[in-house]
Amino acid sequence: MTASTAGKRRSPVLSCAAVLILPISRSWMLSGAARKVYLVCSILTIGLIVTRLLQVFVTLDLLPGQTTAVLKLAILPEVTRLSLLWVAMFYFWFGFDQSHWLRRASWFVLIYFLAPYSLLLYYFFVYRKGTDNRVEVPAVESLPRS
Repeated sequence: MTASTAGKRRSPVLSCAAVLILPISRSWMLSGAARKVYLVCSILTIGLIVTRLLQVFVTLDLLPGQTTAVLKLAILPEVTRLSLLWVAMFYFWFGFDQSHWLRRASWFVLIYFLAPYSLLLYYFFVYRKGTDNRVEVPAVESLPRS
């Protein structure tokens, strides 16, 4: 230990405060732009479900084998949008959903275990309903100048 670091304590890499504060602001979660992004994510999630069904049909020789290349190309953006939607809906569930605790607990189980299907249901029935009533929040909050 050197003389300059002898009196200082080293902070841990991840502390509880760092884990609890996510870099997603309330104004973003409730904005119209976020709703549009999550709508695109949900549409691509529907595409992911259809893609997986088509891959099953290809393995059963009900579709030509050349469609596998197209399906493999389509699956990457669909999976990335599914993961974005999953994180966003969990974040909305943790911070903004004001439902009864039993309803929230049932949504947690559904979202965690039946991810692609229940995410679509949660997005359309809880998130969109919860953000419809709110006033459009500006994406960048202005701070008072001193």
